[in-house]
Amino acid sequence: MAFLDQMKQLMELKQKMEEAKKRLEAIEVISENEYVRVTANGNRKVKNVEILKQDDKEILEGKLQSAINEVIEKAENVLQSEMMGATKGMMPDSLPGMG
Repeated sequence: MAFLDQMKQLMELKQKMEEAKKRLEAIEVISENEYVRVTANGNRKVKNVEILKQDDKEILEGKLQSAINEVIEKAENVLQSEMMGATKGMMPDSLPGMG
């Protein structure tokens, strides 16, 4: 019977993960500086890049890189939070052989 319980738990986990992915698709995170505004969703996909100022190509390129890295980091934090919420109570506190 334990096997069936585990299978049920895995199916519930899969469903919760799919629901979390859908929620993440709708979440927007933004990173902005004086040169660019980058928008991504909670699944770490860049949705929009808006150039706000373009008077210096080298500075613009650096600011764009910085904003993209920052928005991906923010999205990663949102993703981890959602996934932890989805799996809360589903995973054992300690797995055999993992500590």
